[in-house]
Amino acid sequence: MKKWFICLVVMLFAIYQVHATHIVGGQLFITENPNSAFNYNIGLTMYFDALNGNPGAEDPTVNIYVFRKRDNTAIGWLEAPKIERKMVSYANPTCGISTLQTYMITYSATVRLITTDFDDPQGYYMVWDRCCRNGTITNIKAPGDAGSLFYLEFPPLIKNNANFKNSSPVFPALKGDYACVNNPFFFDFGGTDADGDSLSYKLITPMQGFSDKTNPSIPGRGSSNYPRLQWIDGISEANIIPGPQPLKVNSKTGMLSVTPGSVGLYVFAVQVDEYRKGVKIGSLTRDFQLKVVDCPKSDPPKLLFKPKGKNTYYTENEIITIKKDDPNCFEVIVTDPTINQLVKVNGRAVNNTKNYFSLLPAQFTTTISNDTLKFEVCLEECFVTYDNRPIKIELIAEDESCPIPLTDTLNIYIRRENSTNNAPAVSTSLGSDYVHVTAGTPVKFIVYGKDPDKDNLTLSGSGRNFNMTDMGMTFATASAPANVQQNFTWTPPCNAKKGDTLTVDFKVEDMRCEGNPMPVSKPVYFIVDQSPNNPPVVSTSLPMPEVTYVLGSGNGITFDVLGADPDTNSISLSAAGHGFSLSDAGMIFENKSGVKTVTSPYSWNPDCSMMEGEAEKEFLIDFISLDKSCAAASDTTTVKVILKDNGEQPFPEFPNVITPNGDGKNDCFVFSELPQDQCDDRFKDMTIFNRWGKQIYYSKIRPNDWCPDNISGGYYYFVVQYTKRSYKGGLTVLK
Repeated sequence: MKKWFICLVVMLFAIYQVHATHIVGGQLFITENPNSAFNYNIGLTMYFDALNGNPGAEDPTVNIYVFRKRDNTAIGWLEAPKIERKMVSYANPTCGISTLQTYMITYSATVRLITTDFDDPQGYYMVWDRCCRNGTITNIKAPGDAGSLFYLEFPPLIKNNANFKNSSPVFPALKGDYACVNNPFFFDFGGTDADGDSLSYKLITPMQGFSDKTNPSIPGRGSSNYPRLQWIDGISEANIIPGPQPLKVNSKTGMLSVTPGSVGLYVFAVQVDEYRKGVKIGSLTRDFQLKVVDCPKSDPPKLLFKPKGKNTYYTENEIITIKKDDPNCFEVIVTDPTINQLVKVNGRAVNNTKNYFSLLPAQFTTTISNDTLKFEVCLEECFVTYDNRPIKIELIAEDESCPIPLTDTLNIYIRRENSTNNAPAVSTSLGSDYVHVTAGTPVKFIVYGKDPDKDNLTLSGSGRNFNMTDMGMTFATASAPANVQQNFTWTPPCNAKKGDTLTVDFKVEDMRCEGNPMPVSKPVYFIVDQSPNNPPVVSTSLPMPEVTYVLGSGNGITFDVLGADPDTNSISLSAAGHGFSLSDAGMIFENKSGVKTVTSPYSWNPDCSMMEGEAEKEFLIDFISLDKSCAAASDTTTVKVILKDNGEQPFPEFPNVITPNGDGKNDCFVFSELPQDQCDDRFKDMTIFNRWGKQIYYSKIRPNDWCPDNISGGYYYFVVQYTKRSYKGGLTVLK
């Protein structure tokens, strides 16, 4: 959206200076265009008074202004052209009145919004500000000079470095209906959300804005508190349309209802809030007005039913029983006091997904006052009740009263016996319906369903007062014609206490009648017994639970850890150091699990860093075998590992004469017996000098021997240095 500056939009004042009382209502919208370079539609739906509105006030374009909510800073504006104009229809087109005609006009434009330009966490809002409202409005002061401001909040387009996609709610075209004095009236003001967000509705005072009769079309201004209309004395949000039942809105559906007390033209507004995961992300206002007229008195139709063998009419606390040999049809009466009135009758089965009944005939026109029609309700084969559960038939008679049809509803509860369909059977591979189970021990069996008529069957299971999945039971729903079966498996968990009885109902349904299946159930009772449990044991491959290791004396410490359980339960092996972490110390041991037995090796190749300057150090390691059954028994063995430095060793007595003549005898000065390194006293280097002090040999690597075959005979000196001590000596070379 292009940035705007006030100098650019001041010129717009001169474009639409015509003012008239024409605005009936409307709302703004913003919808996402996925997979398009122009990623959003922004626009306005406006309702225009087709009778009293000045045609010059029907703008060819509208200017919609966008602001940042945090500080009301202007972000940009959009000029949206008119794309559609159509007459608003009535719920019943024959009920139109000459004083009420409305156009629905839609303005819209596609734009490219850069998401990074709309990243403020508090979001944004857009407005359209225009004068003037319908001058004959009853419930506000100075209606002809009252402006209309439509308002819409939307969230940032980017959150947590990701695009935040959202569209404002969508609303169907409103009807141009009117209400009648002292008659209930219902008006659907609800919408839907493409993102699946939830919507909440509440009545508010409509916004006035900053436009007026002198300045009917002005640039939008940012504000946190826009001016609102002024109600006349005695009117508030609690009785915007006063009467026996003042105007109210269902907060969840947006359905408006009112029983008005006097004629007039009443303006109102509904705020629609948009929530995602319980957090409010958007809001908009919808304005409209409702005309209340003094209608001719009209009475609704009346439905009556007299059950067979009864002298009184049916009341809705009765259940009608129809036996299998009784007629399939029964008679219902509908009457209407108005002459030349078309009356239609519709019906549905409330607690069935299919009706399985018909109405003959379904409508008639009255020719005299209180004319009466007798029609039949005919039940089909699949209209059958099971387990004494009646089916509720809802019959609705509707006439052609204005502005909306008047109705009467009759609910008939019917229990009808089955006549031709044989019941299926359900069984199990168990020898009894009572199964004794033990915590941790698997239970398996097969459930069967069978139908003598070879109808399609569905087999399912359900826990009484518990969820099978939550309890760890596995039993998937299965379907097949004539015969069906499914496996049941369960390992009773630890919370299945001794003495508990859990009941699972296995149900097979005959699906011949879709929407009204015939069910047959069989319970299986699981009785939880005491779970015997012997503790596991843990041991090592060491001859005794203690290991002494001299640093540098070998390849480290290794042994195996073994866990075993006499009950063949699932067990686990783990290890823990006393005051230290095995992994931080460089010890290698993998926690493992298995059934009955499990083995895991231990290894450690320690170095001097573990000694912390001491000559000897102890480490205690617990090896734990845990029985993972419900009793959770365990066993622990502790291994002591003792680390020692190799101790101070004296320098050996070196020979003072060598004869490097190649005879293989005393040819070399042997250093293999130099002391072994300690943690705090290590070999550093070795140097040999001639008698004049010149260095003829040097090594930082511990040597095995020195064989001087390329030097002359004479007297030589050598120095062996360690971290804390050194050794000096003389050597004669004879050749």
